[in-house]
Order: sequence, then C-alpha cells, then structure tokens
Amino acid sequence: MALSNIQLTPQLVQAVRDVVDIVDIAAEHTQLRKSGRRQMGRCPLHREKTPSFSVDPVQGLFYCFGCGRGGDAIKLHMLLSGDDFPAAIETLARRYGVPLPPPRQQRGGPREPDLEPALEAAAQFFVDALNRSPETQSYLERRQMPQELVERFGVGYAPDGWTNLLEALHPRIPLADLKAAGLVGISQKSGKYYDRFRQRLMFPIRAASGRLLGFGGRTLADDKAKYINSHETAAFRKGYVLYGLDMAKRAIRESSTALIVEGYFDVLGAVASGVDATVATMGTALTEDQARLLSRFASDVVVGYDGDEAGENAFRRVLPLLLSQGLTVRRARFGENEDPDSLRTSAGPDVVLRAVTEAEDAVLMELERLIPPAVHQDPRLQARAGKQVSELLQSVRDSILRYSYSQKASERLGVPVEILWRRVGGKPDLEAKSQATEGRTGPKLVRSLEEQALQLLLAGDEELPRVEELPSPDVFLIPACRNIYRAFCDLYRDGGGSRPAAKEVVASVPLDSAEVDQMARLLLEGSIADEAKGLGVALGQLSRRWLQQRLRALSGEISEAQRAGDDDRLRVLLEEKTALSRALHRGREE
Repeated sequence: MALSNIQLTPQLVQAVRDVVDIVDIAAEHTQLRKSGRRQMGRCPLHREKTPSFSVDPVQGLFYCFGCGRGGDAIKLHMLLSGDDFPAAIETLARRYGVPLPPPRQQRGGPREPDLEPALEAAAQFFVDALNRSPETQSYLERRQMPQELVERFGVGYAPDGWTNLLEALHPRIPLADLKAAGLVGISQKSGKYYDRFRQRLMFPIRAASGRLLGFGGRTLADDKAKYINSHETAAFRKGYVLYGLDMAKRAIRESSTALIVEGYFDVLGAVASGVDATVATMGTALTEDQARLLSRFASDVVVGYDGDEAGENAFRRVLPLLLSQGLTVRRARFGENEDPDSLRTSAGPDVVLRAVTEAEDAVLMELERLIPPAVHQDPRLQARAGKQVSELLQSVRDSILRYSYSQKASERLGVPVEILWRRVGGKPDLEAKSQATEGRTGPKLVRSLEEQALQLLLAGDEELPRVEELPSPDVFLIPACRNIYRAFCDLYRDGGGSRPAAKEVVASVPLDSAEVDQMARLLLEGSIADEAKGLGVALGQLSRRWLQQRLRALSGEISEAQRAGDDDRLRVLLEEKTALSRALHRGREE
C-alpha cells in the first residue's frame, strides 16, 4: 500500500533509481561475498542451503537461480518490505536523501500533511509515559510480559487525562497534524481539543517496511471499547496492514511460515513463546489484501485464532482467502477459550510452541467437519456436503494439491473422485503438466534462439543495426521475450540510436512482470551462451522463422479467399506473399 499521498513524478522515480544501492538493500537481509564483479549469497526471498542469489552492482540488478526472481533495487526492496511501488519510492527517497515533492492535493480539498513526525513524537511520548507509570508496568508484569519484548515492540501508555499528549506535543507539532493523525479530537460541546487515547496501553502499528502508521490502544479502565485504533488515513488503512509484520518478516522468510493471530497481546505472547513469525489483523476480519500481503513473505500459514466458537467461525471465514493466495494453511489448537497469550501464562511457552509446530492441515480438518462419517448414508446430506466441499476446494490454487484433497473428500463422501473433480472445475492431467512446467526454476543455460538474441542485445558488445533495420517484434513468439524486445527497440529509437542500458530496459516494464525476472536471469547468469553465433545471425534466424510461419499461414488464407471469391482480399494476400518470399530469399542469400 502507498505510505502517503506524494506525487510520483518520473523525475522522482528516476532520481531514486539513480541513487539507490542494490548491494546496500540486499546486505541488510543476507550475507554477501564478492565473486568477480558480483556479490553472491543465500537468497533472502526463500530458504536455501547453497547460495544462488547474485547481485550485480554495476547493472543494479539481482537474480536468484533458486526461486527465479530478479529485478532492480526497487523491486528487491518491494519483495523484502512488502511495500507497493509508491511506498517503495517514498521509503527509498527518504533513505537516500532524495527530496520529495509535496503531497498530492485532493480535488477540492487541502493538501494532506506528512503525519510521520506527529506519530513518531506520540510514540515516544507513550513510551516515556509507560516508564513513568509503575501501575502500568505492574500490569504488564502480572501478564508475564517480558520487558525486552515491551521495548522491542515499542509498547507505551496513554495516561488518564484529557490533554496530556496535547500539552506535551503542541505547539511543536501543529494541531492540524495531531488531529489528522488521529491523536486528538475536538469536543462538540466546548470546541476544544482533547486526547483520543486515554488510560490505554498503546501498540504502535507499522507497515512491513517499519514506517509508523498509527496506534492500537487497549483500555486499562472500564471503557466499553476494549480496543480502539487510530482512524484511517491515506497511509493507514486497517485492511491493508498486519500488526507485527515489520518485526516478523525475517523469521517468516527463514521458515516460510507465518502464525496469524487475533490481537496485539497474542502477537507478543506468541513471540514470547518462541514463535517470532507472528502477525495479527487490526481487530477486523482478515481481508483479501492482508492475505495477499502475507503471501509475499510466507508459503505456509498457521491460523492461531482463539479456541472458542467465535474463533472457529473466524478461522472458517479466512481459510478460503488464504488458500486463494496460494498459501497452504494449518490450524493451531490452543484449547477451549484459550489464545496464545493466555495459554502461555497458564501452561507455559513450550505448550504454545508445540501447538504451533504440531498444527494440523486446515483443509483436512474442514473436510472432516463438512463430511461426517455417516454422510454417505443420506443422499441429501451427501449432496449438501459435496457442495460445501466443492466451494472450499475451488479456493486451492495448486491443482495437484486440489486433486489430492478431492480424492480424500470423495472417499469420505462415497462418490467417485471424477464427479467431485468436475464440480471443483479441475483438469488434472493438463493442469499438472502446466504446473510442472511453470515450477521449473533454478540455473538454466540460455538455449532458445529468442533468449540468445535478447542476451546479445542487452549484454553483448556488438554494434547494433540501425533502428529501421531491426526486425519487427513479431519475430519473437514468446510473449515475455517479445515485450522485452519491444521495450528495447522503443528506448533505442527514442534515444536517437544510442544503445539503451540494460537497467533502462528493466525500468521500462512493470516490476512485477515475468519480463523483469527473465531479463535479470539473462543478464546475471554469466557469459553469453556458447551456441550464440552473433546478434546478426540470431536476429536473422528469428526473422526467417517468422517469415516461414507467416508464409504457411498465408497459404491457408489465400485458399480461403479463393473459395469465398474475395478478389480484393486475394490480391492483398498474394502481394504480401510475394514480398515475404523475396525477403526470405534475400535472407538465405545473405
């Protein structure tokens, strides 16, 4: 999500690209060692034993030969932090001292202020207030909350009273900023400002990148609202944020697993039990955007909701959302009316850790619930269960996994798996074959003719033909290769015949596209393939292949025009065939 409402001008984006250091970004998350002009290390995006992560500081690119991800420094930051593109640009601009333009003005409204100074000042005020409050510290001690965790998560205290924060921060922080950040409100009766958070334990809520977005406050009094959060701003939208992700992301990546719980204390309680990879929603049901955010860091999610009926219902609601993001899901059992924090204080941290590590497959658990043992004896119950199971399994993205679940469900239902599989909407043989093809990652030599040509264009040192002499993008049959070539040609043309740098080509296509991964691999996998005979030869072979294919297609179109008696179309097709035949003949002579 975007961190604020800044204007993403081309000049700002280019300025960030010019100054960001890809080695600097990567070295924060993995240990690198020099290998020639490049740096190598274990990939910070997935678990691996053998280093296959390559960083080229000259070209400003990275590529992992294990997971197949690649791109520039901005994309690496996005993958590591969870930021989207606008948020990444702002974060990196602040980090490397690139001046930011003023926030974008809303139509018909004032500019939105930068709320970060107000939020950070409030966070420090809450921490200082906690240090001065023996009663609040005693409360945390009674809950057996380690002081180290309290400090690590920046937990604070909003003291009782109507103007404590207001008097401490104003006039250093403008009243308008304090109000916009949700820290103060205006009384409808008196028209005076007052503190919104009073006599509450305060939990800073940060984006995955670590930037402070708002607060959650737990009452220490008899307030009917047990928890309240900062109101939403352009930067803070509860449905896009996961509490604790900034602290948990490294542990999540290392284990590929995340534990998702319901509240702030549940996060701290789980971390205190040894489960560092723990996050929570913002007091609301998990959203599709939160599930998508989690999938950037994890492949396996353990749902650690409370063991009461409300927790079970919440688990069933989030299961399809998590499955639809390609995540495998397990369910941790903490016991009836228990959560990670209450179980830790009553039974010990080892019990919590064991409940997480022994979490069961959530889909299999749901299949057992949806399909009771004797359901096959009643056709109506059998049909109802089959419908519910089908709806659940449609959320499973992996076709092989979906088919395996379908087999188990069909056995419990007492129906042939083919019937259930058709209802789920699967095609096992075709999907499995497709998935096996898509899943091939790892080191790969450049062998295809199209990739040879692209590598020679992007990384070779041969003199380029004139722009008008380059073949059409149509000669590239693979869509990703065609898009890369088209981007190269556009930059070559716009640059007045000056060869575009590889990083310019990377920057000209969407960062989350397959083209970026492919270009990074082509540029970082080493020297140009042995079978490449030169740029002119590679482009010529591509052109001849396309001409031959087009001539075969033309034969069919000509026959069709003759049968239809369409003389005008026939004449155009024959002229095209003649021109293509001459071009093919000239190419053979050359």
